[in-house]
Amino acid sequence: MDNTELYEERLYQEKKKTPSRLIPLAMILLFLAGTCFGFLKSSFFLVEQIDVLGLTTIPSNEITLLSDYVKGINIFDVDLVELSEKIEAHPKVDKVSIQRKLPSTLVLNVTERAQVAVMPYSGYYVLVDTEGFAMAITESYGAHDPPLITGVKPQQVLVGKRIECPGLDSILRVATVLPPNLAREVSEITYSDATGVSIYLQSGTWVTLGTGSEEEYFTRLDVLYSLLLKLDEENRHATYIDVRFPKRPVIRDKN
Repeated sequence: MDNTELYEERLYQEKKKTPSRLIPLAMILLFLAGTCFGFLKSSFFLVEQIDVLGLTTIPSNEITLLSDYVKGINIFDVDLVELSEKIEAHPKVDKVSIQRKLPSTLVLNVTERAQVAVMPYSGYYVLVDTEGFAMAITESYGAHDPPLITGVKPQQVLVGKRIECPGLDSILRVATVLPPNLAREVSEITYSDATGVSIYLQSGTWVTLGTGSEEEYFTRLDVLYSLLLKLDEENRHATYIDVRFPKRPVIRDKN
């Protein structure tokens, strides 16, 4: 047998051996994959704990009640989108992000809706957030609550739903950009077709802001705050201030 024939014979023998070597390797990989899958689906990864973060006004039990149904489910089988939708259906929840913390904990990071105003409605008071959603309905209104909304009359208010009525968007635009140092002085935000948005201060001063964008309202409120500081320095009290044209504000002093 010459060298060529010897080489071909060896090559033939190697080809015969190759499948026999691959079969055990494939079986090992299949076994490992099955073992890993079985481990991931074992009771070691069942949801046992739910941590809720970010709450300031919502009682934690209200969120855990919405999420407790996933306890005992494999953590990889929990539908995070479905769970998020259930929690975000809470009228005071803006959004929630959920993380899996292996082996058995879900972490819920909740962002609450920001209450900016209170609206009278059918003898009650509706807590309203920055986007006009009704967060809750209460029987009383206190001095330390956010400003009262007047001048708008919604036909229907449903908790957890956005309130629809003319003028509300303009009012909320003002309520959203009110600086903290001025927000404390505002008792009421009202709307009329004739003058747009007006605010009433705790001191009794009526301020007309008109209609505009958030940026325009921010500029007018900045001018208003400067005027109030000046009036205070001069020991003056204004009954009416118009900042619809911030470069030419109108001030009416108390007689």
